[in-house]
Amino acid sequence: MKKLLTLIIASVGLVFVGPALAEEAESRSAAEIVSAEPEKTGRIIQASVDGMHCENCADSISKVILREEAVEAVEVSVEAKVVTITVKEGMSLSDEVVEKAIFWAGYDIAEITRA
Repeated sequence: MKKLLTLIIASVGLVFVGPALAEEAESRSAAEIVSAEPEKTGRIIQASVDGMHCENCADSISKVILREEAVEAVEVSVEAKVVTITVKEGMSLSDEVVEKAIFWAGYDIAEITRA
């Protein structure tokens, strides 16, 4: 019941906060993007997610991540508790945006890595 309530609250929050996350990502200046460290600009992002137990968890995370303009594809492994995000060529996606999106889906990130 607690998980269901958290999911409902997160879903309602996404309706109001989702566009704000996109605006925040777009508001980054070109200088911030260009000056990013090389490991922060990888096209493949893997996020270890705490609390993901089923396909419904995976679906809710996937839907939130796919709302980001820079995201080309998302794969979620419930067994490994890992979200793999492919960023569109020539675009970037900050760790902060990934973390906030997954948080609004109702989960916490243990670690983010880039390839």
